[in-house]
Parts: sequence; C-alpha cells; structure tokens
Amino acid sequence: MEAPIGCAVIGYGPLHNFGWAHAAWISATPELRLVAVCDLDSARTEAACRDFPGIRTYNDVTDVWADPDVQLVSLVTPHFTHCPLALEALAAGKHVVVEKAMCLSVAEATKMIEAAREADRMLAVHHNRRHDGNYRRIKELVEGGAIGEVFHIELAAGGYYEPQNGWYREKSKSGGGFYFWGPHAVDWVLHLVPSAIVGVNGYFHKLVWHEMTNEDQTRALIRFANGCVADVTWSTVAAVGKPLWRILGTRGGILDYGVNANPFYERQIRGPSGGSLLLVTCEGHARSEEWVPYRDCDWPTYWQGIADHLLRGAPVPVSGEFGRRVIGVLEAAERSSQTGQTESVPYE
Repeated sequence: MEAPIGCAVIGYGPLHNFGWAHAAWISATPELRLVAVCDLDSARTEAACRDFPGIRTYNDVTDVWADPDVQLVSLVTPHFTHCPLALEALAAGKHVVVEKAMCLSVAEATKMIEAAREADRMLAVHHNRRHDGNYRRIKELVEGGAIGEVFHIELAAGGYYEPQNGWYREKSKSGGGFYFWGPHAVDWVLHLVPSAIVGVNGYFHKLVWHEMTNEDQTRALIRFANGCVADVTWSTVAAVGKPLWRILGTRGGILDYGVNANPFYERQIRGPSGGSLLLVTCEGHARSEEWVPYRDCDWPTYWQGIADHLLRGAPVPVSGEFGRRVIGVLEAAERSSQTGQTESVPYE
C-alpha cells in the first residue's frame, strides 16, 4: 500500500462524539486520509460535512464498499452490527478497524478473524485506551518491576444511576452490562498480565433498573496460569465506590483513584491530562509512598500503529485474536454467573 491510505468512518452518531473522534484521529495521522463518512441518518452525515469539509458522505454502506478510494473502514456503530458490517467490508476488500466491544460473542469474533484471513486484510480492534495516561504509567511501573511480581489486580468503575444511552441499555444489541466499560478493563488486564487464562468466575446482578435489559452489576474474577488473579467490576448500583485500580505485587502496590483518568468526549484528540497515582514500595519492613504523575494520554498513537502495520508491516495495534480473548472473558463471566462454576475461555 501507499500513503495516504483512504479511510471511511461508518457511524457518526452523537453519543460521546465517537464517530467524530475516529474521523479526527484519522485526519490527524499523516499517512491516513479521511475520504468519507457513512451514517443511516442524513442529519448526521450533514454534521460530518460541517466538521470535515470536502469529505464524501454516504447513507448506505454498499456505497462505501463500492468506493475505490476507501481502503480502510472504521466501524463506529452499535455492537450488534459489528460482525455483519465487518464481514461485508472484508468481503469488499477493505481493511477494518472495529470499535470496542469487538462483537457480541466468541463465535462472531472467530467469523471476523477467519474472514480477514481469507480476504488477506487487516482486522484491528479499537482498544485505544491502552494509551490512557494512567494506564501507560501503570504498565511502565509493572513492567519495570517497581512493585515486584504482580499477583492481584482490582479494577472497579461505575456508580448508582440508571443508564440512558439508548441501545446500550438493550442486552440483545449491546451484549449486556459488561460490554459498556468491561472491554476496556479486560483489555487492560490481559495486556498487563502476560499469561494464559486458567478460568473465569462471574457474578451478575439484576436488581434495580428493570426498565432496561442489561444487568445492573457485572463482575469477573480472572485467574491466570502464573498465579495472578484479577477482579473486574462494572456497576450501575454501586452506592459506595472503590478506587479505579488496586494492584498488589511482591514488593509493593499501586492505588489509582482515576482522577483525570476518565476520558471527556468533548472533541479532544489526545485525551485528558493531569492526575497521579500512589506507588507504594516495600523493602523488608521499610515502606515508602510516592505520588507518581500519570504519563500523557496519547490516543493518536493507536492510529499511527494502524498506518505502520499497513505500510511497513508492523504488528497490528490490537489484533482480532486479542480482541477475541476479551470477548471470551466477558462471555465466560456470564456463563459462570449462570452455572455457578468456573468457566474456561477459548483461545486463552
């Protein structure tokens, strides 16, 4: 391929400005070029034209598949559409970036991966929040051995409120309560722990918000072959909160309350700045504490990685295979919540 690579964003809904963000990241990457935006709603494609003058707009994806200038599509549509749209795009010879959650099931993820192989096209999952400032610092500290061998991770987010995000409330379309924030959290954990998954235990609650079909609280305990255990919780019925991150190692720990860690979707490209986490280190009976500033958020790095893969053969920033592992954990957690037993994860 030659630069610039022609790209189209499919889905330009107003929710969190996700469609705008994908278009802006593409436009900010020198070796990528925003060619078109597609949305079923003509009002949204009109908005895209105002935001990015000179682009083409479509209201039917078949027009995108037929556009020879579009070499890559970014799917920013509801979760239940990801698999069918990805299969169509790959069959049309397009490279695909798919927003998280990758899809609704491991079976769908496998179809997408196999279609990409058959078409000899890239399939990448948009887990760009690996480039959050707090997570970048956490990974740096863990990989640098600052707290020794990590054996325990807790991640918790949410609050007490009834979600109002349209199709996100519908389990058949969203995948369930865990598919909102859970893909970020599970991707972070799997990216942080280089070990096979031994099993998953899930605990799901449906107690309060009966106007929606998603669960009110979802929790997964992930056990790894190296002995590490991760506890990931997303809740909309948590009247009392917890730190965002609590990580224990053999020589210390990390506590992060997530101050300035959550993204603000007011049309910013790089992500929020500022914030710090607590690093505790122990040597024998001696203990020290230090507030360590987050690194800078760097969301555009993901898109440069896409260009590097397509133009220079670098690894895919987040492959379909890795995205399938994330979906596997979410799926296993729900099975476990129903069976009351530890469930395995295919493609561990």
